[in-house]
Parts: sequence; structure tokens; C-alpha cells
Amino acid sequence: MNISNTLIIWFNEHKRELPWKSDRDPYKIWISEIILQQTRVEQAKSYFLMFVSEFPTVQSLAKAPLDAVLRMWQGLGYYSRARYMHEAAKQVVTQFGGLFPRTANDLSKLKGVGPYTAAAIASFAFDDPVVALDGNGFRIFSRLFAQSTPIHTSEARKIFSSLAHSCLNLNPSSIFNQAIMDFGSLVCTPYPKCNDCPLTDYCIAFAQNKQTEFPVKRAKIEVKRRFFYFLHISHQNHTFIQQRLKNDIWQNLYQFPLIETQKDVPVEDLPNYPEWASIFDIHEPRIIGFSQQYVHRLTHQVLYTYFIRILIEKESIWLHNNCIKISAASIDLYGIPRLVERYLLDESTNHLSL
Repeated sequence: MNISNTLIIWFNEHKRELPWKSDRDPYKIWISEIILQQTRVEQAKSYFLMFVSEFPTVQSLAKAPLDAVLRMWQGLGYYSRARYMHEAAKQVVTQFGGLFPRTANDLSKLKGVGPYTAAAIASFAFDDPVVALDGNGFRIFSRLFAQSTPIHTSEARKIFSSLAHSCLNLNPSSIFNQAIMDFGSLVCTPYPKCNDCPLTDYCIAFAQNKQTEFPVKRAKIEVKRRFFYFLHISHQNHTFIQQRLKNDIWQNLYQFPLIETQKDVPVEDLPNYPEWASIFDIHEPRIIGFSQQYVHRLTHQVLYTYFIRILIEKESIWLHNNCIKISAASIDLYGIPRLVERYLLDESTNHLSL
């Protein structure tokens, strides 16, 4: 018995039943892998089913407007991945005749498809003899071989891929890679369940009683703090939104006009900021209330946010030139960040103190 065979025996008894495992369609596998990069398995199920219902083929995704794709992605974050998916779908249609490439090397030519995703699609759909290692895989092999290379380095990917490939033997890569993923999710977790582990005889970290010391991680990146004040402006049953076009978070999504400050400031001080004067010009807006502070955490960023409710009698030149004026009830037709969605939901259910 070896590591690969032991893993596969375990997998056949304990594998998770997930909707994207029901067939070997590379399109569905690709969609599931991109979504799984964003969220936990349980939430991923609902997003996956909604996504493939709305865009059942790579051709339908390629033809869809980007706004429609972003709306389906709403709430998952890292919206650049949704944009890359849209571009990659177009690549499959125009460059590959609507058929996904069959090897990890060719799949990696698609926009937003990195080494892991390319290997996963090639393995699960076509049994390309490659290993697909995500965080679960790195954790497993770092413990099995007591490998102390920090897992977020490029060197680690090479080392762990080599170790995993040495264990693959002649087994189908699709089964081996799925076994690694499920084993890392159910047994070799961040807090390992060694009493349930069939691999303890092979595990150097277990033999040294150091399994919780692996994998080794590099120092955390400093988190940036940002302070957002969204202006929810009402004018004759209409409101104003902007599309974020800068190379920043939420690119191509829509939001209310925004004043960003360097520090947390009282809402009543906002009219003293130059941005306020630019937005409203000579007109006198009336603040009718503001939300609680929302603390929204992103990777390496924390947003401290208020939503300011404002009434205006006349539209300023800045609003006319820089915003889209929409009916207040139609904002759901636009792709918006999860943070704005949370606020609108709270407002609609009267959970805000305005």
C-alpha cells in the first residue's frame, strides 16, 4: 500500500457529493473552481447552480453582457475574477472553437486561469496526468514530508507539486486530485483529525508530533484601513450611481457617489471637504440621516463605511456629468458591491437608524 492508493480507498468511502462532480464537463469544472476560490463549499453550491443556470455553456457566457456576469457574481468579491471569466469564455469561443483545451499547459493560456485551476480542469475533465494542489494539498504534503518551505512562495509550489506527483503513480489524476481536496477538507484540516487519518504511518510531522506546526506561513501582509462615505442622494424618486472604473476594488461595479477620507471623521464634517462642494456645487443638499458604521473586510483591506441619506431639490452639474440617474427602485438591475447590497437590505427592512 502507498500514499496514493490509501488516499483513493479513503476517498471512495468518504467523498463529498457536490453538483460540479456529477459530470466531466470542463466548463462546469472551470466555473466551480473559480467560485471555490471565493467562498466555502456550502455557499459555492448555490452560486454554482445559479451561474450555470443563467449561463449553461461557455458560448452563453461569452455572449452575455459584462454587467450581467457581475450581477451573478455579486457577493463573492474579487470581481476581477468574474471579468477574467468573461474574457476567458470569449477566448475559448474565438481561439479554441468553443472547446476547452485538454491540457494544463493550454488551459493556462486562458485569462485568469492559473497553474492550479489549469491542472484541476485538465485532471478532472480529461485525466491529464498532473497534480492540482490548492491550500488543502499544500497542507497535506507539508505535513506528510515535514516540509518547512513557506507555502505562499513560488518555491513551495514547485516542491509540493513534485512531492505530490511522486505519489500519483499510475492512478487516474482525476481521482487522486479529488481525494486530496476532500481529505484536506475533512481530515487533514487546519486542526488535523489525526485519529481519523489513514496516512499517519506515512506522515513525518505526525511521527515528530509536529503536525500543527505545518504548513509554514510567511508573515502577514499589513492590512490597509480605508474610510468610505457613500452619498445616497434622492431627487424626485431617483438616485445617482457611478461605475467604478479605476484599478481598485470593485472595478466595473456600481456604487453611490463616494467621498473617501484619510481618517474616520464625523458625518457632520463632510460638508467641509472639497469633494462635497464639487459634488453639490452651489446647491444646498439636506442630510436626512446616516447609517450605522459598516466594517467590511477584504483581503488586506478593511473598509469603515457610512451611508449618508441626502435630499436635493436640483441636480448639480457634477452629478449630471459623473453619475447615472436611475429610479430608486431599479438599482437591483446593476451589479453592486456586497457592502452596498447589505446597506440596501438593511434600509428596506428598516434596520437603519436614519
